[in-house]
Amino acid sequence: MMELVITKEQLWLDKWDAYVLHENRASHLALSDWNKSFTSYGFEFEICLCIENDKIIGGFSAVIAKATIFRFYIVPFGPILSTGLECNLNVLIAQVQENAKKANCCYAHISLPFSASVNPHAYPILPELPALDKATKGHLFKYVYSTYGMNWIDLNGFDEESKIMTLKPSVRRNIRNSYRKDLVFKTMTSEEEIEKAYNLFKENSITAHYSIREWKEMQETLLKLNEKGSLKMLAAYRENELKGAILLLKGGNYYTYILGGSKKEAPDLRTGDFLQWEAIKLSLQEGLDGYNISLGGSKGVVEFKNSFNTEQIYYDNGQYHWVLKPFYFNLYLFIEKQLKPYKKTISKMLSKFK
Repeated sequence: MMELVITKEQLWLDKWDAYVLHENRASHLALSDWNKSFTSYGFEFEICLCIENDKIIGGFSAVIAKATIFRFYIVPFGPILSTGLECNLNVLIAQVQENAKKANCCYAHISLPFSASVNPHAYPILPELPALDKATKGHLFKYVYSTYGMNWIDLNGFDEESKIMTLKPSVRRNIRNSYRKDLVFKTMTSEEEIEKAYNLFKENSITAHYSIREWKEMQETLLKLNEKGSLKMLAAYRENELKGAILLLKGGNYYTYILGGSKKEAPDLRTGDFLQWEAIKLSLQEGLDGYNISLGGSKGVVEFKNSFNTEQIYYDNGQYHWVLKPFYFNLYLFIEKQLKPYKKTISKMLSKFK
């Protein structure tokens, strides 16, 4: 008999994270430690588990975002169910609404990995979902990142040599040139190494005028993910000096590229090509069927990612929201519009208040 368990008990969180790591329809965005990271802003989180015969068969991880009188129930990825058990999906979606109401939220949204693209990590078809009858497509709350797709590099049936030959000659040349520049590959595992790499990401974000969270806000999360085997910090060194690094998180039986940074030098060491190819090699070595190099970024970043012969898989038909308290949510939208230019400052204030 199937039952739903809403919990923050560590024993169940660990079981859920193990499920997310190896369940094809999951993602790192459903990991409890990832959603727990938002507590640095004073937010809350909870896990809803779908259990049958004492075994997890699905569920969702939710962030309860809070700002003064406003509360928002955000499911960054999912709900999800193991392959073949999608008939229970409606029950989980209905539970999202129920939990949001109990938490006194004015808004809730979900992010179903549903796509017409044929991919084992997405639902190709969904059952009848009456729980969505009063939902609206899309997301209106943007302050907790929620999935909208994958930038997929297919590795099924490939080895290193056959995979590199699928790339354009210019891309193959860039990868091979990067290995001629005396770069030394290293997987960073200690707290000191992971912090050093994250500080490089922070330096790059300041130079390029985009925002990432401070190390002290992410420290506990990243170290826990590293301890559980969900995190890989890949680095390129030259003459014992860190030249570049990328952060990968594993969930759903694949790695996702999260952050990266490099030292800007002339001539270019091509650390980006070097490290992304190492991420592909890692995925091949672990027998994974693909690598998510992730969507988004500046024009140059998008072009670089797509040069790896990617397939963009969008979940446009899987994003839904409910406005549970129209007066409060419309008031939030009005205030948010006025304060949007100060988003970075507000994030810092929330963290300090916490």
